[in-house]
Amino acid sequence: MKSQLSSSVFLLVLTLTFSVSMASLSSLNGSKDFISCIQSNSTNVTSISQHIFTPINASFLPVWQVAVQNIRLLKPSTPKPSVIVTPVEVTLIQTTLFCAKKYGYEIRIRSGGHDFEGLSYTSDVPFVMIDFTNMRRMEEYSETAIPYPHRAEVDLEYFFNHPQSIPVF
Repeated sequence: MKSQLSSSVFLLVLTLTFSVSMASLSSLNGSKDFISCIQSNSTNVTSISQHIFTPINASFLPVWQVAVQNIRLLKPSTPKPSVIVTPVEVTLIQTTLFCAKKYGYEIRIRSGGHDFEGLSYTSDVPFVMIDFTNMRRMEEYSETAIPYPHRAEVDLEYFFNHPQSIPVF
């Protein structure tokens, strides 16, 4: 009786371990498909390797952890992104959105703002994190004289350096 119970427990543990391993493997395969999609739809393939990180990259965890503001999110059990993209040009953002939709990934945006809840760092489903910390410049188009942000949030650095351009309401 005791040996039947122990063998049942062993089979249960073995099945769970196999299931988790298969889920991890399918996640990695999904990441490979996603990266292949990025490469085939991108105009600048050479710089992609510097701006896309998956869990198999040595720099994945440091890139993910660099701006985490809530220490509870640093636990090993916290769900992490399948892919982190750190774009430096708008075309990589467009390609990332296209490929994420194609492969069913959710998108999380990290823009350097306050995220104590961890909404841009975690999800219960596979997700791609787009990290806008490298997009820190503003350009002004001369025909419109309107600053064009190269990142998602308002760039306060621009207004700090150009106080005359602050709109008066």
